[in-house]
Amino acid sequence: MVKYLVILLACAAFVHGGYVKRCKAGDTKCAKESAQAAIPSFIAGIPEFGVHTLDPINIKKTDASSPNLNLVVSDYTFSGLKSCTPKKVKYDKEQSKVFLKLQCSGQLEGNYVMKGKLLFLPIEGKGPLHVTLNNAEFSIVLDIVDIEKNGVKYWDIKKWDMSYQLKGKSKVVFENLFNGNEVLAQAAIPVIEESGNEIILEVGSPIIHDGIKVIVEAVKNFFRNVPSSELVE
Repeated sequence: MVKYLVILLACAAFVHGGYVKRCKAGDTKCAKESAQAAIPSFIAGIPEFGVHTLDPINIKKTDASSPNLNLVVSDYTFSGLKSCTPKKVKYDKEQSKVFLKLQCSGQLEGNYVMKGKLLFLPIEGKGPLHVTLNNAEFSIVLDIVDIEKNGVKYWDIKKWDMSYQLKGKSKVVFENLFNGNEVLAQAAIPVIEESGNEIILEVGSPIIHDGIKVIVEAVKNFFRNVPSSELVE
């Protein structure tokens, strides 16, 4: 019974499965309430369904380079997902899409190597990277297809897309700028301190994409293990 309850709570976190509160397809208010109650259970992980712990998320390497900047972020973690708040959860049966909008605050800790121009600053460095997001809003669209295993229908994610908005002021800290040259670093630090959102919008999308990808893979694994009849009425 305990195992079954955990499974049902996890369903409600991302779709209209009504196990904290039974919901009909299209009942966004019910789904939002269910998701809020169930997110901690899903984020904690359900290994037997391919859902590993999602707080923190660990990523080996992301190339976040832009036309003006070579930037590689490595051995980094996202933390804070368990405190995310669902702003929208909707399953559109006609379009075969799941719409998710989550408001999250969290941290990224890792390492960076960069050289080029960031915003309008000539810059380079190599060292620890610290990022704090405050009230970031993530919109995720999942395109759903039906698959069948042993006569039972399941959902699969055919493709997905995401976008984000930074509602609060973010903070970005690059340690060891200019490889320890404090004179050059001091000229850049005040600009970086005041431009956290602008920096994330300029070079952060590949990093955020890789973080969301881990979440989507967890949802995909879950869908492939739970009959779709248990997810929606």
